[in-house]
Amino acid sequence: MRTLINTFLFGLGLLVCSFCGLFGTTNVLFIIVDDLNDMPLHPSGKPFVPTPNFDRLAERGVSFVNAHCNDPICAPSRSSMMTGLYPQTSSLYWFEDYRQNAILGKSVTLTEHLFNNGYSVYGVGKVYHGNQDPMEFYTERGARGNIGPWPWDGRKETKRGLIPHPQQMFFYADDADPDMDYKWEHTFGPLTMVPEYAPEPANGIPGYRGWRLSGEPWRYVSDEDRDPMPDESHAAWTAKILSQKHQDKPFAIFTGFSRTHTPLYAPKKYFDQFPLDEIEVPKCYKEGDLDDCAPSLANTSLYAFRRYQMLLKHKDRPKLFKEWLQAYMACVSFIDEQVGTVLDALESSPHANNTTVILTSDHGFHVGGKESLYKQTLWDSGTRIPFIVAGLEGMPKGAVCEKPISLIDVYPTLIDLCRLPKDPHRGRSNYPLDGHSIKSLLLDPSGEWDGPDVAITALPGKDHSQHRQHIGTLYPHFSVRSKDWRYSLTSDGHEELYHYPTDPYEFTNLASIAAHADTKLNLRKQLISMRDGDNWHTLKKLPKKKLLAFELTGEVKGDAHFQLGDTSLAKVQSRKWSPIRIRVAGRRSQVWLNNRVTSDASFSTDILSGFLTCTSKNLRKIRLREI
Repeated sequence: MRTLINTFLFGLGLLVCSFCGLFGTTNVLFIIVDDLNDMPLHPSGKPFVPTPNFDRLAERGVSFVNAHCNDPICAPSRSSMMTGLYPQTSSLYWFEDYRQNAILGKSVTLTEHLFNNGYSVYGVGKVYHGNQDPMEFYTERGARGNIGPWPWDGRKETKRGLIPHPQQMFFYADDADPDMDYKWEHTFGPLTMVPEYAPEPANGIPGYRGWRLSGEPWRYVSDEDRDPMPDESHAAWTAKILSQKHQDKPFAIFTGFSRTHTPLYAPKKYFDQFPLDEIEVPKCYKEGDLDDCAPSLANTSLYAFRRYQMLLKHKDRPKLFKEWLQAYMACVSFIDEQVGTVLDALESSPHANNTTVILTSDHGFHVGGKESLYKQTLWDSGTRIPFIVAGLEGMPKGAVCEKPISLIDVYPTLIDLCRLPKDPHRGRSNYPLDGHSIKSLLLDPSGEWDGPDVAITALPGKDHSQHRQHIGTLYPHFSVRSKDWRYSLTSDGHEELYHYPTDPYEFTNLASIAAHADTKLNLRKQLISMRDGDNWHTLKKLPKKKLLAFELTGEVKGDAHFQLGDTSLAKVQSRKWSPIRIRVAGRRSQVWLNNRVTSDASFSTDILSGFLTCTSKNLRKIRLREI
């Protein structure tokens, strides 16, 4: 009987929400571009790339020029955005499947929430990371994201790509960086540079000439006579959906473009727009710029720095860095044209006047500043993204908002605009959304809103993107960006402080300057508050109740064995009072002592609830948060 009642109520809720959707609820066109930095905002210091279609959308609405990602890495950024929960809430900082996360796996994704509440939901390209789309919550799903076409060397194991271009194997010469990871990421060029791998029978390489896509030949005769690139197909698919009438339900279309993700291949006409001799090296580069940075953020053995160094090591190719810049700029221009295809379709569709458009990226990307050529940093080039909203009734046109927002605000904003239930995770993970609706800023960009004064970004520390060793997720760094300032706090306690009105390229770290101590302290308090979250309880001793998922901090001395019921969490030893942190969620328990990982254990099934016990009585300053 209870099941029948619940089913009836659920169906009634869908019916009510469907009717709500038909009266005054906006359609949604959400466009997200992979690895696109702030170039469409035309910032000073970076090479100028005309983006007429980004500009055209901006002229129709509001550009958020201080928008940031919450983790400058594809997978955690998208997982956070599509569940509305910070990386520090879920502990998902890296290339992990959100569906296997103890918190996110039980949460309601944005597409699911729209689908279950009266929306027709469409998706094409890269929306979630990899193959993590909840496919059952789409009315129709087009092709997945694809960063091809690819070269091929004829081997069965490489038929789907992920190999470098044969004309650029010099990148990995002995005097360059032969041990570089992800070799396929570094090559670039126009499609006219048709790859040809010569046969090498001794190495088991049959050889092949031509481009490949999804394991099949990709036809290329010329730029005018070829198969469409994946993003061109995604734009056409979106245009087709927009041309339909959609009379019964409002719709939400999620379109993910894969460029500007590497490898940077695009038609030659986009390269020709940017002659090498006319490209200016970014002004944001300065010799010795990393000298005053936090050591763990400026560790030049990490991937972002090695990619930059790799271009400069080839003294016989003095224009190589400019050639790479040209390729990135060409891909920005290519994506702008795909955006134009979609906007043309919207403007000629029946939905031109009742569709809200959001155009953004999953994170930023360095193009030489801070001696970096990648994402995965806590500087502005790594976190800052274009974020343009247009089409909402009553919003100003051609406006700019300088308040710091982030991708965490997408979910609550669409709840607000689409009139969806406000607590989507209730009854599932039971987590409140971490972000805030920006609707008030859409209507008054200079007005007040409910969100914080800073946007926070997390970055896995230690050795992120280095030889596939990802234990850095246990040592996250954090940074907050206000209107004029950035403050960063690393897991090992180092700090950075930048003032953008006087230092737009982050050349001077002011963290040790006494005159800025109050500013730093204020930003530090905000960072720690947003990093650690709410619902902490200060205790004199361990709680006398069963715990399931929780985080505990405190100080311990001597020998101590922590257990949750029958599950051993960690045995620690300390001669003096030392900070300890314990986190248990789902199938994973993690323990830190003196800010070093003591235990990181995974289990085959969820950890059962139980009483938390400790063999030592020398435990003080206890704080507990159930999660």
